[in-house]
Amino acid sequence: MTDIKTSNTILVEKLVDFGLSNSEARVYVTLLEYGKELGGSKLALLTHMPRQYIYIALPKLISQRLVEEIKKGKQAKYKARPPQVIETLGRRKAIEAGDLARELNQISNIGNEQEFEVLQGMRAIQQYERDLVTRADDTWECYIIGGASAGYSAIMGESLDEHLDEMRKKELSVKYLGSDDERPFYEEYIGKFANQEYRFLINLPKGVTHLVIRHDSVSFYTFLNPPLVYVIKSKQIADNYRAFFNMLWGMGKG
Repeated sequence: MTDIKTSNTILVEKLVDFGLSNSEARVYVTLLEYGKELGGSKLALLTHMPRQYIYIALPKLISQRLVEEIKKGKQAKYKARPPQVIETLGRRKAIEAGDLARELNQISNIGNEQEFEVLQGMRAIQQYERDLVTRADDTWECYIIGGASAGYSAIMGESLDEHLDEMRKKELSVKYLGSDDERPFYEEYIGKFANQEYRFLINLPKGVTHLVIRHDSVSFYTFLNPPLVYVIKSKQIADNYRAFFNMLWGMGKG
């Protein structure tokens, strides 16, 4: 290999969009493509960049755990870490962005405008659920008007037990109001976790949707193909739906 392949130009551009500088992206892609340890001079040769650009990029890549420094006596060489690190980095950025948005919202005088977010596909929904638990604090609330617990379980797949156990460890309670038809399934799989409170309504239909009310958002889950989640970010709307939930909760049977 004597240069970054032309086909990798798109990957470099995507990494730049992700937040890396052009130099950082080119160094990381080159190390991935080479697959072995490289010194700074070799990296400069392969990337056609001045050595000073290489040595500016490397500390940032190391701090983000995308690149590993390997000491060779007085010399140092560098090796790319697996691309899966990008997912971890992305999750951390998403959590930081959510925390920053909440802090900014505390000083905002914009009003009660609504924001929308749409998630599509199993992996996106699984990640969304994990991120919610990771950044949960003392404002955590989760009220579900269900009827599709089997659909949710199918979306979460093998990660469901681990996800629910993490919620239990963080003492994050959930109130679930479902269809009486799904009682056996819910009690056996999800309801076995102590932090799950649940009641059932005889006339609530079993279906393919969930309505989930949290502290400052309302989410509509549709367990079709592809599965979708529509998130409305508005504390005012969340407060209204919570009052509706509490009315139904009083009608449910444990």
